Order: sequence, then structure tokens, then C-alpha cells
Amino acid sequence: MSPTTVTEPLSTTPITYGKLRYVTADWAPKAISQPFGLPDVSEYGDERLMPIHDIRPLPTVDELPTAKEGTAQLLTHGFTAVKHSSSLHSSPYTAASWRNPELVQKVYVAEVEEMLKRITGAQTVITEVLLMRGTPKSGHDVPSTNTSHSQDNSTKGAPTEAPEKTQAPLPAHLQDKTLFKLRFPNPIGFSPVFGGVPPAPKTHLDFTPGGARTHIRLFHPTLTAASARIIAAEDRLLAANLPLATHYSTAPDAPRWAIYSVWRPLKPVKRDPLAFGDVRSFVKEDYVQIDVPAPTIGSDGESKGMHIMKAYVARGSEGHRWCYVSEQMPDEVLVIGLWDSDREGDSVAAGGAMHSSVELQGREGEEPRESLELRCLAIW
Repeated sequence: MSPTTVTEPLSTTPITYGKLRYVTADWAPKAISQPFGLPDVSEYGDERLMPIHDIRPLPTVDELPTAKEGTAQLLTHGFTAVKHSSSLHSSPYTAASWRNPELVQKVYVAEVEEMLKRITGAQTVITEVLLMRGTPKSGHDVPSTNTSHSQDNSTKGAPTEAPEKTQAPLPAHLQDKTLFKLRFPNPIGFSPVFGGVPPAPKTHLDFTPGGARTHIRLFHPTLTAASARIIAAEDRLLAANLPLATHYSTAPDAPRWAIYSVWRPLKPVKRDPLAFGDVRSFVKEDYVQIDVPAPTIGSDGESKGMHIMKAYVARGSEGHRWCYVSEQMPDEVLVIGLWDSDREGDSVAAGGAMHSSVELQGREGEEPRESLELRCLAIW
């Protein structure tokens, strides 16, 4: 089976090459111990130097619907990028304001949610995670949260993938409750002591379809309450023995829903930019499912245990088409699809785009990038 041929307008921009890491064809998933973690970088045994296509010029949010042919769009590519400034870029705020999770939640979250509504047409957008990246990359993913493992999670999980119990060890520096506390939205990487989370040079997609369904049920009560109509519609279909992949998107009482990652650099990106794969260039055989431990957060801000969230890593293919935004600036925002209920019939990724930090040739000595990612649930 070969990937779909992706035709784009010819560009005179020189082709940039970057190193991307995939798992090998015979790779077998291993247990992941870290909350929100991915396989160790050493498990990504297929390193490839791939062409990385620049998707500039970027439209504004208002220009996006009528942008020229070939402009990256969520419904075709699985990602898009727009010019979008924030109030945090101007007085009385400073660069330090971006590292204050309370300010980010008070000011920036509302801006992103409104932007996503305009781009997607969704009626409701809820931000669930704030992720700060800013330390030099390493082989490990370091979430700056506290998660207690003293209790098991609820047994009520996704209808297609029951949550699994895990006793993943928590790094010692994450156990100090004076520094870290689970909240909603969940701030990760804002520690003044340990800094941000390193870039992840690993091709991955945060959710499988079942993983997305588990997530809205078990991550936090706020997310579950907002998803009540979704969960009820899925339960009705399953009670009638109707597969969700083929029946949910056409059910009259089933609201469309999606999960997006909104990625903004805090300074011009000189190295390790985020690369994202055109969904049309990936085929079913490229996706490898993994189990990722994640906390179940109570309304009191305490961990109620752990659950298993299904995600994907990728096998390599020369047919993959990778893109990025060259020298991305702080007023330029990426929106990456992680799941879309309307796209589940299209592929196993359901509209979600593989993504990874990419190592560009000749940029190894540049200043490490700093970025802020928001993960958002959208409901129509």
C-alpha cells in the first residue's frame, strides 16, 4: 500500500533537510514509566534525513478560509498555521509573563480558545493542558506535575478501550507538592527550579481514537462534564452494537468533537523547530499504537491514580511529507490536529497529524527554542 500523492503548488524556496526519528519496522512497544511519556529516544532506531517543506507565507485567521490553493488547512493537511498576536506581547506584560501559569490562564487561554472557534467553527473550546518547553533536548520527557499513585483509577473508561491500571514510578523531583500540583488546565514545565520540558525529537501522535475517548472520560471531571453529550451518544451507539468509527459522525445526536494542539514560540525559532506530517502521506501501516500512562485528576486537584492513554508512534517511509514554519516568530501560531470525530472514517489517525521536533542541518549550535503549547478540546 502506497501513501497518497500530495500535490502542492511549485515553490522556489530551497529545500531544507532535517533529521527525524521513527521506530523500526520490527520494533515492539515497551512499558513506559513516566506520566505523559513517550518511548525513550534510544528506541527510535530509524533515523532519516528528510526534506522539510516550509509552509510560508502564513495567512491571518481571517484570511485562512480563502487562502490560496495549497495553504495548509486542518481538514486537508491535519494542521495549519496563522499570524496571531497575543496581549501578552505588549505592555504591561513582559517576557516573564509567559512563564507565569496564572497569567497564561487568565489572559492567553481565552485568546487561543476564541482563535480556535474562529478557525474551526466549534461552539465550545476548553483548554486542558499548558505545556512549556525550554530546556535543551534530552532522551527523556519530564512533566512538571505531581501525581500520586496511591489509588487506582475509576473503572469507568472508554467504551472501546478500557483504562488500565499502572504503577509508573514518579521522578523524585516531581513529588514536592509545594512546587507541583495538578490543576485544570494542567500546567506542565513551569517550574522555576526545573524549567521547561525538553523538545521531543520523536515522531508521535498524542491519541488514537480510543485514546481520545479514554482521555475525555478519565483526565479531569471538567473535561468529562463538557463531553457529556459526546459520551452519551457513544454509549447509545455501542448499546445498539454500532461501531463508532462508521456511525458516530452521522448520528443525529452525536456532536462533532476534536482535540488540537496550539503551539507558539516565545522567541524566534533557530533550532529544533516543530515538524508536522501531512496526514495524506501516511498509511495505516505507518502507525504503531503505544500505551502512555496519564494521571486522573480529581476536582480537588489531587491525583486519583493513573490510567492508560493510547497514542501512536510512526514507522518511517520516504513517502512522508513533512512541513514546518521557517524561523517561526512569536506572533505565528501552529494548530495541529490530534483527533477529529468527523475524520475517523478517513484513517486510523482520524485527522491527527504526526509531529516531532526536527534537527535541522547546521543549526546544532543555535540557541535552544522556547515554546508554549495548549491542548484544547473543541465541540460543535
